[in-house]
Amino acid sequence: MTDKTVMVSVTGLTKRYGKASALDDLTFTLGAGEIVALLGPNGAGKTTTFKCLLGVTRFEGSVEVNGVSAREHGKDVRRQIGYLPQTPAFDSGDTCEQVLRFLAEIKGSDPARAGELLQQVHLREQRGVQVGRLSGGMRQRLALAAALLSDPPLLLLDEPTANLDADSRREFHDLLVGLRNEGRTIVLSTHFVDSLSEITDRVIVLKQGKLVLHATMEELQRGKRGRRFLVNVNGTEPGVLLGALEGIGIGAERVTQVNSYLEEMLTAALAAGSLEGDEPK
Repeated sequence: MTDKTVMVSVTGLTKRYGKASALDDLTFTLGAGEIVALLGPNGAGKTTTFKCLLGVTRFEGSVEVNGVSAREHGKDVRRQIGYLPQTPAFDSGDTCEQVLRFLAEIKGSDPARAGELLQQVHLREQRGVQVGRLSGGMRQRLALAAALLSDPPLLLLDEPTANLDADSRREFHDLLVGLRNEGRTIVLSTHFVDSLSEITDRVIVLKQGKLVLHATMEELQRGKRGRRFLVNVNGTEPGVLLGALEGIGIGAERVTQVNSYLEEMLTAALAAGSLEGDEPK
């Protein structure tokens, strides 16, 4: 990586639980100002990767965030990361502004930023509304504002749009693009592929704790035209599936089978190429 400042550097990352490996020798770098899609089926190691980046679990290998070791200086690393869990826990009786001011005090951030952040995530008019009365999309935008309280250069978002409808996902993605344009690095764990090509700069695919693909969207789109893919899908109409794949440069003529299991759809499609040994790393 020569054209961007390195924000995340991972070398030989391995995480074991007894004899089982949750992560197996991962190595990759992420640049500042990138949106990175972290993909893979359940159990692939996505959440474990986040825990290692946050420095909240022991691991083998090296993880650095903005040049700081997650193993040796976990607290310093966490100050540079905004984390959004899949299911944020807010008191349903608190208003949006109360939530942010309370969290700001806990994190040692400036509570006065609450209004600014609510404006940024398009919740200024809801600042006095109780969390329990917010829609799912509004609640996730509030969680994004909470992750931004310390003004971190790196955001780790764990399935932030999993329970949102298509319109709410697009609105959330638009916010992420704006944050990337500010120079932030965003790692987005997701299984939605319908608009990845519109917002994502880089794709990392994990399968059973192993790195099976690490490439930029540009590299994927200019990949070998003759390559074919085995794709699995659970109940998704072929037209929807093929439209999503075409968005990342995989045309219908390169798909040989549509079968079952939605969460492995993109993993199977992309990993098929990398396992041939000629995908960019």
